[in-house]
Amino acid sequence: MISYNQIDDMLKPVGFCLRGGFTDKLTTLLVGNVGSDIWKLFGQQYDDWMEPDPLDHWTRDHLVRLADELDCKVVFPFDGPAYAPFQKWAMKADCVFPSPLGPLIHPVYGLWHAYRGAFVFEHPIKGIPPKPKLTSPCERCQKKPCLKTCPVGAFTVDGYNVPDCMDYLGRHLDSDCMTLGCLARRACPVGEKFSYHPAHGQFHMDRFLRSAPLKP
Repeated sequence: MISYNQIDDMLKPVGFCLRGGFTDKLTTLLVGNVGSDIWKLFGQQYDDWMEPDPLDHWTRDHLVRLADELDCKVVFPFDGPAYAPFQKWAMKADCVFPSPLGPLIHPVYGLWHAYRGAFVFEHPIKGIPPKPKLTSPCERCQKKPCLKTCPVGAFTVDGYNVPDCMDYLGRHLDSDCMTLGCLARRACPVGEKFSYHPAHGQFHMDRFLRSAPLKP
């Protein structure tokens, strides 16, 4: 029977890693990335840039092939509606917590990680690591720089003002938010060494801006 660590090793050549797992009736292993490991590998081939969502297409291509090899099902967070409950799964399997910005924060990786898919097995997988018993780094953060850095104050304790954020980005395509990645996210001191490469951050901001509904 294949183990958790063996599956993790199979993911490394494409920059992915396992991000924890759990067994109910089925066994679910979360697949994601930490830092910009995937950015070093994504986009090398012409077909990687398949529109409308190149990174999702690239992710699906690699994980479906690996799921076939593992004889398991693969689920993606971008398939829907209805969407699979990835945040719920992540908090069950991995050491992550809600952050003031919305994305789940990890005590080591900070906000510089993502969940790209999940392998679902009909049988147990040996070696799934227990979830570490740590607390949210946000509980110890008094200054909350993430809530003070956005140039339009889009992030507050009351939530995220998406229209103001998108309006600013659309009018300032050469801003640091667009060329480096979200400044509020980059202001978080947790996991700084895992922060996305500027080109990686710019890619996500560009895709985020493209998701804005067209104005009549």
